[in-house]
Amino acid sequence: MSLFTSFNAGVSGLQASQAGINTAAHNLANTKTTGYTRQQNILRDTYYNTLKVTTKGMQQIGYGTSVAAVRQIRDIFLDKEYRVEVSRQKFYEEQVTTSEEIEDIMGELEGVEFQNSLQDVWDALQTVSIDPQSIVNRELLISKAQSFVNTAKDVYQTLMNYQVNLNTEIVSQVEAINSIGEKILALNQIISRAEASGVENANDYRDARNQLMDELAEYTYYTYNEDERGNVNIYIGNAPFVTDAKSYHMGVDRIKTEEYNPATQKYEVTSVSEMYNVVWRDNGYSDVYDLETAYSAKRMTDTGSLLGILTARGNGVAKYTDIPQKPNKADYTDDAGNFDETGYYLALNDYNDDLKTYNNTTGNSIITKIQAQFDQLIHGLVTMINDAFCPNISQDLTGVTGVDANGNAFTGDGKYKILDVINCAVGTDDDTTIGTELFSRKAVDRYQVITLTGQVYGTDADGNRIPLAQEVTDADGNVSYKLYVYNEEKEDDLNNLYTLMNLQINPKVTEDYALLPVKLNPELGETGGYNTAVFEKILSNWNEKFAVLDPNNETSYTYAEYYRSMVTELGAQGSTWKSMVDNQEKLTQSVEDKRQQVMGVSTEEEMTDLLKYQHAYNAASRYISVIDAMLEHLITRLG
Repeated sequence: MSLFTSFNAGVSGLQASQAGINTAAHNLANTKTTGYTRQQNILRDTYYNTLKVTTKGMQQIGYGTSVAAVRQIRDIFLDKEYRVEVSRQKFYEEQVTTSEEIEDIMGELEGVEFQNSLQDVWDALQTVSIDPQSIVNRELLISKAQSFVNTAKDVYQTLMNYQVNLNTEIVSQVEAINSIGEKILALNQIISRAEASGVENANDYRDARNQLMDELAEYTYYTYNEDERGNVNIYIGNAPFVTDAKSYHMGVDRIKTEEYNPATQKYEVTSVSEMYNVVWRDNGYSDVYDLETAYSAKRMTDTGSLLGILTARGNGVAKYTDIPQKPNKADYTDDAGNFDETGYYLALNDYNDDLKTYNNTTGNSIITKIQAQFDQLIHGLVTMINDAFCPNISQDLTGVTGVDANGNAFTGDGKYKILDVINCAVGTDDDTTIGTELFSRKAVDRYQVITLTGQVYGTDADGNRIPLAQEVTDADGNVSYKLYVYNEEKEDDLNNLYTLMNLQINPKVTEDYALLPVKLNPELGETGGYNTAVFEKILSNWNEKFAVLDPNNETSYTYAEYYRSMVTELGAQGSTWKSMVDNQEKLTQSVEDKRQQVMGVSTEEEMTDLLKYQHAYNAASRYISVIDAMLEHLITRLG
């Protein structure tokens, strides 16, 4: 080995030590920099010169050392774990926020405001039941009923407004995600160019990219991989988000409802919601997220704040018909006691299908679940009260003909619900009006009144023959018969439903309180008396169990219990989510602590490295000085 070769080896030692000092100093300078990853020099032998090879071995001379790479000290598995856990934390934070907002809308955790309105109706009914003759009492009932409907509609409308107002946050997060994608693409290109020669690693740019990927995980869950050129390819679901060549963009569209039209054999848009859905704009995919399937930890769909908002909001405004009702065996048993087993089990299969749909849609969203439950309470209460004032019976009207109020012909075909003109209460007006409901639908009357040319008869529950139409005599002594056919609620037609979106106090009653049916029916041989049995029935039914909160649980509640249980369950669900968020925060922090143990900068370690490289530098310097002295001695002596 020549002295010049030794001299070069010493120089390489100086250079390697200097590089080590620079890296340690860079680490110390970025101790507090968010997202910075500790760097480390990897040294390698420069090369060897083989002098002699024998069967026993070989003689080589080394030519020093060099920096092979300045690597980042990161654990990719901890990175992926952190991004999953922080994404899940953000999802449940949105559920907690939404549940708290709903509690505020309801009034208080115990539902004080609406509960008071509900209690006022109960108190007014009790007051009228004691003295139905009192005009003041009846006017008070109508006033409290009006207040009850207004308060309920305010709650329901506020829930709908909250759903729509979430559009602002959805747009904000979509824009943030798109911005992150563009920045990652730009860093991909910088890193790819910088590392193309294989000489250096663009570590600081990689830190910036990793920081962006951490931020992206808060908004949405994604998968990713790094190609051989250093580009990170990111996928959200199965759709590409960032590739080596392009950053794809999300957008928002209003949610559309489509139905299949047999005539055109195409799906056609039937309604457009004010609420936004998140879609892909430019990668050939449609919806970003599947909102028709319940969120699941197993499928990683309980992740990301954006999906958290969409899940909590739901896909539309829910109503009572969205809660499936389990078929009742009694409805499949005829008057003779014969049970239609086939019909019952077909209905049960349909119910199970509806239950699955409910769990994946309405029941999967805290807002739509509350909307459906709240609407079910209002629907149940108003129809119960209406049915007491205007009781219906089921009768076979096959072959019965007549004319409705618009002059349209009516021909009966099968069983219909009709007003029980014998046992119903009547108004206190001069005409003793029947069939006036307290709560009404905006566009549909309670009954279709059919004028008949003669009386028709049916049978009551005991098999007795009863008249089905009201006999009416006009001022000229002409007699006609009026059949009150109930306009059934139709699930596919909002106008036919007693839902909060379509509910009001009957305008006829507000204009003339005398139309409220509170007097005994003259058909029963009573004149002038008041029908207290109507109010006794309402008050009795008020304390009867009428519906379940959750179709997955068969526990049913009375009207008095239902609202309190609904709000209590909401609070319990919010508390559960809050516990999940707390646990996720701890888990996320635990993973982050592990990450920092690997990638974080320790000032003590870096100071130790500085001293180590300083000593190495000094040693290489002294080595070079010795070689220099030897060269000088040889040149001087041989000169």
